[in-house]
Amino acid sequence: MALHRLPPLGSIRAFEAAGRLLSFSRAADELAVTHGAVSHQIKALEGWLGVPLFLRRGKSVALTDQGRLYLDSISPALAAIASASRRISVHEVLRVNALPTFTMRWLFPRLAQFRALHPHIEVQISTGLEPMSRLPANIDVVIRREPHEVTGLHKVRVLSETAFPVCSPALLERVPLARIADLARHTILHCPARRTAWDDWLAIAHHSRVVPAQSLELEHLYFCLQAAIDGIGVAMGYSPLVAPDLASGQLVAPFGDMVLNTPGYFVITRAERQHDPVVKTFCDWLLEQGAAFDKGA
Repeated sequence: MALHRLPPLGSIRAFEAAGRLLSFSRAADELAVTHGAVSHQIKALEGWLGVPLFLRRGKSVALTDQGRLYLDSISPALAAIASASRRISVHEVLRVNALPTFTMRWLFPRLAQFRALHPHIEVQISTGLEPMSRLPANIDVVIRREPHEVTGLHKVRVLSETAFPVCSPALLERVPLARIADLARHTILHCPARRTAWDDWLAIAHHSRVVPAQSLELEHLYFCLQAAIDGIGVAMGYSPLVAPDLASGQLVAPFGDMVLNTPGYFVITRAERQHDPVVKTFCDWLLEQGAAFDKGA
């Protein structure tokens, strides 16, 4: 049997992480090692290959042409190793990375059903906003809004979404919102991830920009929605994320059917993984859940 001359796997993992993240420090954090360990592993790999993989520019790094070619070749190979390992494992692990508020308000309430249907699949969930190309190679499924990266990826829209102002009934009683101009009497809640939401909604409402009594920017969308529930101000609500709060009466939509259509949510996998049985099982379930919500929304 022919022997394959392979570089050390530790060096490969360090290079893949550093090349994907374009940062030795972030690669070290991901791999739970020191910056020096990553640098040492990559130098060893460059020595083994006999070519430079990175251009060092002070504290920043960039891939050389050989480095880019090597990264594009080994990333699918690492994914294939992970997939093969899962296929022969009795206990299968699926790693999902989704948007934080989507995870809290839409995915978690439905996840028990998936676990009941597929008890042999352990779903490990992390949250973030990064594109899939900057996530670890062992992430199987990503859920994002408006994904622009399509090269080497397979994406399907899983859920539609509309956006509209929401607030607590108690706030509405104190300061009515009979017309859009009344927003000038309120605190408007914003989050960086959806910075243009209010301007986009005002545009479809054919209304000029409103100068509110106060503006409050909060780090995450779920903070904005909780602040709205607590009567702190008016937030932009998103149909899949606020449906239970509207149904329970914790939130109201003062402007009724005046809604902004958004691109919705997409389930994304690496193209070579889309037919993996575990990945396909989870993605098919997500699509069923999204279709059921859209039908009832």
